[in-house]
Amino acid sequence: MAGYEDKIIHDVDGISEYNNPMPGWLMSILWGALLFGVLYIMFYALAFGDRGTDSQARAEAVQRRAAVQKYFDENPLVPPSAAELLAGAVDPAVLERGRDRFARTCASCHGEAAQGLIGPNLCDDRWLHGGEVTKIFTTIAKGVPAKGMPPWGRALAPEELSALVSFVRSLQGSNPPEAKPPEGDRVAPEPVPGA
Repeated sequence: MAGYEDKIIHDVDGISEYNNPMPGWLMSILWGALLFGVLYIMFYALAFGDRGTDSQARAEAVQRRAAVQKYFDENPLVPPSAAELLAGAVDPAVLERGRDRFARTCASCHGEAAQGLIGPNLCDDRWLHGGEVTKIFTTIAKGVPAKGMPPWGRALAPEELSALVSFVRSLQGSNPPEAKPPEGDRVAPEPVPGA
């Protein structure tokens, strides 16, 4: 301990505290962080910086949202008639388009054969939100956010949405293997013209 006696600043109960300075590199990091913090507060919090971009971006976002809402108000989502949706349930071209869309957007929750996974079984005669084609259209278009189903009405072209509804209607009574147990109210299937 020779030579350290002059650096001792406290000595209590045989425990000594030495007066060793912090390394230069650590002090430069500390002072640099403090300087950065002061400059940051001056520039951003005290409005020395350009504050126009933030309020400008907010105003543009509000304008975009208003334009989208205006478009939706001017172009309401009008479902096709039940007859058109039911006619699509026997049209091979419509069913193919609906099958493709179902595989891309619905199969992850309802299963490849609509047997039900996270979402309900779509092949039986029981429905949670109505099994008539117009109610199926509304359920797909508006979604069921409380149950985790997104609204597809504005995400899909109207023809794709109608084809998807027709495809789902065509699945009723298909009884796929390992189907999820029925849920909801029993709904008698609407007669499909020409079937």
